[in-house]
Amino acid sequence: MAIFHENGHITAEGFFLLVTEKADDIQRLELSEHLSFCDGCLEQYLKEMEKITLLETEQSIAKRVTKSIKYKTAFLAQKRFGTAVTAACIAMVLWSTGVFSWTAMLHQSNTIESLEQEIQKLSWQNQSILHDVSEKYQQIWQTLDRREEMYYGKK
Repeated sequence: MAIFHENGHITAEGFFLLVTEKADDIQRLELSEHLSFCDGCLEQYLKEMEKITLLETEQSIAKRVTKSIKYKTAFLAQKRFGTAVTAACIAMVLWSTGVFSWTAMLHQSNTIESLEQEIQKLSWQNQSILHDVSEKYQQIWQTLDRREEMYYGKK
């Protein structure tokens, strides 16, 4: 394999050996010596190296961006799902405790006092249930925030 043309300049095979670092010690020495005094070959070598460096940089950036997009998409999906689940839980709690059936409570209660007691009892039940749901919701968000901090670092 010839690494030099008859006119003394480096061949395409010579540049390939240099760029891919597959040249043996003697070839590398001869090629680097030639590059030290031949401006035309040095320019060609720099162009070849530039192509490889740009390709490697583009690929590494693309991988990082793709990974970041996938993580953000998954995080947003979890966030939306968590909000929907919380809203559904609150609605079910309110529905099951009878908050939405005021007319039935009015017919069942004979006096205003018993109605007030029922309302107060329901209010305490709703407050404790909503407090529990709120705590669970906060725990979920704290877990998601910790995961995000682990992945992206502190904000």
